[in-house]
This record gives sequence, structure tokens and C-alpha cells, in this order.
Amino acid sequence: VDHGGLEPRISSSAGASLAESLKRPYSKPSMVAHVALESFTFGSTPPIVSSIRLKGVSDKQSVLHMDIDVGMLLHDAVLLLDIKPSSLEYRSLPSTKVSINSLDARATLSLSLHCSPDYPYVSFLDVSLAEIPDFNLRIEPQNESGLKGIDFGSFPVVSKWIKSSI
Repeated sequence: VDHGGLEPRISSSAGASLAESLKRPYSKPSMVAHVALESFTFGSTPPIVSSIRLKGVSDKQSVLHMDIDVGMLLHDAVLLLDIKPSSLEYRSLPSTKVSINSLDARATLSLSLHCSPDYPYVSFLDVSLAEIPDFNLRIEPQNESGLKGIDFGSFPVVSKWIKSSI
């Protein structure tokens, strides 16, 4: 789903970073053999900026450093994963597509903005999380099984793994 504006570019960049992190062997629990990113979008709702704190300015390099507090109610955000179990008792199960959606979070972003004299007046933007945010989300299987529609985010082990991966 393409929501226009900066969303497709930001979702693409965040999705590529997440896909790369899911390739690392330590990024998944031992009972999971394979995890791959199927698709990702932040959705149509922009974050709500509650405060901006200017941390410093580098005149020589034309860089602004700031912290931004944001609230995110991303009800149409979707992260679709393809997951294959690894344990012997589950090896006959097929891969399962899992949707992670309805993200609700508060976060502080550290931002460095490199200014340029030419339009669009920003030559580089570096954004990182100041700390791991606390958030809520829904985790639902997408294949046709008796589990479709169950929110796995309510299971502590699954929720903890997903949150630490994100």
C-alpha cells in the first residue's frame, strides 16, 4: 500500500534495515528456523511530535542536533513476516505468514540535520532511537488455520522476541 509523501521512502529504508537484522542468527529464538520480511509499511498516520529539544549546533558543518519526542498510533502499519519453525515436533508445519500491526508507541528520536544552501535545504538526515521505546502491537497469523485472528502479541515469549527484534 502506497500512502504517498515520505512514507514509502521511510518504510522502504526501515524495512531494509529490519530485513538485514532478521538475517542474523541471533535475531530469532531457537525454535524458529527461518524468518524473512515479506512486506512493511508505516501506514497513513504520521507520528505526533510532542516536543523538540535543540541539543546543539555545529556552525562549521551546518548541523543541528536535536531530540524529538513522538507518539505513534499506527493502526494501518503492517509488518508481514514469513516464519518457519525449527523444532522436530513442528518440522512438518509449513511456513506461516505473520502480520504485526496496530503499532502504538512513544519514542524519543535523536536527530542530526545537515543543512544545505540549496533546495530542499537538507543534505543529510541521521535519525536514531534515543532509547528502546515501549510499545504495543498485534501479532496475527495470516494463513488459513485455526490460529488466524489470534493475537500472539498477548503471549509474553513471542511478544518479547518481536519487541527485541524491532
